[in-house]
Amino acid sequence: MFFRHALDKVIIAVVIGIILVVISYRPQYRLRSDMPPVFFKTSAGSGDSKHSLEERVAWGYWESALMDIQWKYSRVQPLPPEPPAEFHLNAAALGPAASDPATRVMYWKRLQLVWGEPSTWTQHYEWNWNWAGDPIAAAGSWIRYEADKWLTIRP
Repeated sequence: MFFRHALDKVIIAVVIGIILVVISYRPQYRLRSDMPPVFFKTSAGSGDSKHSLEERVAWGYWESALMDIQWKYSRVQPLPPEPPAEFHLNAAALGPAASDPATRVMYWKRLQLVWGEPSTWTQHYEWNWNWAGDPIAAAGSWIRYEADKWLTIRP
């Protein structure tokens, strides 16, 4: 039997508020700003100027991953075999060797290697109200995320 009390409306409002906070304050994963050592492998016989150019090219591709790629693919989603158009460098700033397609593919393969590593990502909590625009799609995304997380913990 349901009895109406004066506090019912307050309790319902508090419960709805708690649910909104739980749904909206979510962990977000971002690539670390520091480049992983595996992404840039130094060669033993390289000179300082060549080493400097190679390191700048590696940093350029890592920044491309930070600025463009991490927003397009989630950390649990595998990267495609071919690099997307967003994964590129400014050839004018680093020279024609930086825009070589073989170099681009090499750094894409290295990004694929480090993409799934937990040490590549940082986790922080932030307010995210994107679910309010399409709650059904957001619920499906949340279920997929939780299922992927559960499957990676329990192989």
